[in-house]
Amino acid sequence: MNILVISPEAGLSTSALATAVNRITDAFDCGGIMALTCSPYYKAIFSDSSDMQCIFKGTERLHYKPFEIWKSQNSNHTYIYNEEFFGRPYVYGEPSQPYADNHIRYSFLASAALEFAAVSGFKPNAVLGHEWGGALAGHLIHSLYASEFDKIPFFLTVHNIKYDFLVPDTEIGKLGLPRADHNMDGYEYWGKVSLLKAGILYANMVLLPSSGYRDAILNTNIAGGMTGFLQRNASKIKGIQFGVSYSLWDFNKDTGLPIQVAKQNAKLELEQLVGTKFNDKLLLYAHLDKEAGDTTETLSTLLADLAGLDVFVLVGMEKDQPEWDYYNNVAAEYPNNFCVRPLGKDSNTLKKYLAGSDILFAGNLREPSSSILLKALAAGTIPITGKDTGVASMLKSYTDNRLENANAFLVEDPKSPVMMLRSIKKCQEVYKLSSWKCVVENAYNFRYEWDRTIAQYLLTLGEFSGL
Repeated sequence: MNILVISPEAGLSTSALATAVNRITDAFDCGGIMALTCSPYYKAIFSDSSDMQCIFKGTERLHYKPFEIWKSQNSNHTYIYNEEFFGRPYVYGEPSQPYADNHIRYSFLASAALEFAAVSGFKPNAVLGHEWGGALAGHLIHSLYASEFDKIPFFLTVHNIKYDFLVPDTEIGKLGLPRADHNMDGYEYWGKVSLLKAGILYANMVLLPSSGYRDAILNTNIAGGMTGFLQRNASKIKGIQFGVSYSLWDFNKDTGLPIQVAKQNAKLELEQLVGTKFNDKLLLYAHLDKEAGDTTETLSTLLADLAGLDVFVLVGMEKDQPEWDYYNNVAAEYPNNFCVRPLGKDSNTLKKYLAGSDILFAGNLREPSSSILLKALAAGTIPITGKDTGVASMLKSYTDNRLENANAFLVEDPKSPVMMLRSIKKCQEVYKLSSWKCVVENAYNFRYEWDRTIAQYLLTLGEFSGL
């Protein structure tokens, strides 16, 4: 089976989007699937590209612009280059100021990827686009590239429904879109053209990074003005849980130690890392990055209550976040119960925070796949979160009369301080009992690798490609 993958970021990129696309590509490869992954070659941004070589030159059909194909011998990724579009100092634009021609840049990406596949003889069974940057391939395969790909299904993975690019309707002709579909049920968004809606409109199937996220965008106002459109297209929207790489997140994979012993050692190491003593208290970790959503609001209302419990709170966040000074002031007021530390530039710091912690405080996360929950479980750390948060639908909540397979503490409303505090108190009770060991082992033994994600992808792709 061959799959053509088109993404605005992949390979050498270091974003969360690129990481997910790279893991999907790697999992395809491990499953014997040939995935031709095409993304832009951002020469000014990629630092480790010394072994890249230009292997092809051509001209795409939408804008009649020349492009080059660059590739490393040691990579599955193929990069598309055009100096005008991708020789810039930023990916999408300066901070808070996207490039005005992003619709041209990424429609060019989709067109060039299809052109390369057509000319090189690569025959995909499916085309998979990622985010709004790969969305326009859905229409191009049935228009300019219909002679090669008209019968090929298009799948769009939407990693975050809030990310889109809007342009005036005067740009419709440049994108090759049919003007008849510029309406509320089509790709129109408040009078403009939505690249994301265009991708969803022409997709055979829209794939989201978790079933919980699917429920959220269809049943809440998280998608804003796009909610009605998504509900009308609900039959082709599917949530497939993204996995995590346990080779990276399982801190105990090479030690052979029982997870309880490994976590005790990790907690001692974490004390040295953060420079404070936890004094055998239940260690609660709150990961307040930019995808934490309302978690920080919920936590801030509980701090005084937590100070009265036998709980130590460790907060991980970036120093440039507006709440940084607030949480440091709280730490100064409650030094025996609270500290805040910065997140590192790589995943190693988060891995150590999770390994040494007992529970993860994860309120109403904005992160669609809720991968932080899987990363916590991989460390034997128990998540406290909502029943409808991402992967939580696959977890088993602890109750007094059901210990078997329990690996989380789930609440009805993770934005409710009362419910979250009640769960923390329950954790504090169980932490002192022998049953805590079982819950930790259940959490650590839970596994959701990327191959499980790809198995669901292939089942879905197979429904439309006849495989």
